[in-house]
Amino acid sequence: MGIKWWIMAGAGGMILFMLLSRSAWRPLKWIWYGVLYTAVGAVVLFLFNLVGEWMHFRIPINPMTAFITGVLGLPGLLYLVIVKGFLLGG
Repeated sequence: MGIKWWIMAGAGGMILFMLLSRSAWRPLKWIWYGVLYTAVGAVVLFLFNLVGEWMHFRIPINPMTAFITGVLGLPGLLYLVIVKGFLLGG
C-alpha cells in the first residue's frame, strides 16, 4: 500500500512540475489541434456522405477516417475514395 502512494505522489509531482514549467503546453496544443482537425474531418465526411448517398457511395465516419480527412484535406478525402472504390470494391 505504501509503494502505490509514493508512485502516485511522484507522478503528481511530475505533472505539477510540467504544468508550472510550461513544458506540458506544447503537447497539449498538439492534442488540441488533432481533436480540432478530427472534428473538421468528421463534418467534411458527413457532408460528403450526404452527396454520396445519391450514388450509393459512403465512407464510414470513424476517428481514423475523420483524422485523415481533417489533416490531409482534399487529398486525404481522395485517398479514402480511392481505397474504398478501387481496393475494397466500393
